[in-house]
Amino acid sequence: MVFRKLKARFGGGTTVDTVVHTPVAQPGGFLDGVVEVVGGEFEQQINHLTLRLEVEVEVERNDNEHRSTMSFAEQRVADPFVLHPGERHSVPFRFGVPLQAPFNVVHGHDLPGVRMGLRTELDIAGSLDRGDLDPVRIEPIPAQQQLLAAFERAGCHFRRADVEKGRLPGAQLGFYQEVEFTPPRDVARGLKEVEVTFLAGPHTIDVLIEGDRRGGFLDTGGDRTVRLTVAYDHLEQHDWTSEVRRHLEELARRRGLFG
Repeated sequence: MVFRKLKARFGGGTTVDTVVHTPVAQPGGFLDGVVEVVGGEFEQQINHLTLRLEVEVEVERNDNEHRSTMSFAEQRVADPFVLHPGERHSVPFRFGVPLQAPFNVVHGHDLPGVRMGLRTELDIAGSLDRGDLDPVRIEPIPAQQQLLAAFERAGCHFRRADVEKGRLPGAQLGFYQEVEFTPPRDVARGLKEVEVTFLAGPHTIDVLIEGDRRGGFLDTGGDRTVRLTVAYDHLEQHDWTSEVRRHLEELARRRGLFG
């Protein structure tokens, strides 16, 4: 399946058409495709052709929120060349997706809160033209898929996902993704919602489980977080559903003034 990602017209009638041949990629994997540049009315000097992977993030500032777009990976796919009138210049690419890239597809379904795409940037004789952001689809790595399934088996129900600008220990891209769940019924009296963040590394993945706790007598509620480090080669050797249940019950447990 081929996705046409960008079709933009630049100065002098030059057109750029970026085609991605990878329908769904994974963090740590690749987006393969080709950029087709077609010359316009006169000869032009192309200084560089660059692809950027960008994501829309939520930004909090002074109790206000707004959305912005961040570039978190880029790749120059062509060195300088001269483009003659009407000439077609094909530039194949293999774009590396960072291991901590967000995902926006789960079980084949798009997550509406995570908008991500490739942007093509063409430098024509010092004039920089940036195409529109067109969507790409990225699914979780196998470890994330297994852990998400454990939350579902533990009784959590998916609510939404988003990407927030900010830094967490171990986060490498200046933002992090949160997957929000409705908690299981038997712990819902103690928890309003559960937020999960994955920070993948080459050999392990950190899982942050944040519980938004309800208040009560001598208990102000608020957020509490558990952080787990999971080795990829231990995923199959552990009952993660029971592990998730145990942490949810602990996050939901009410505490008094003295702990």
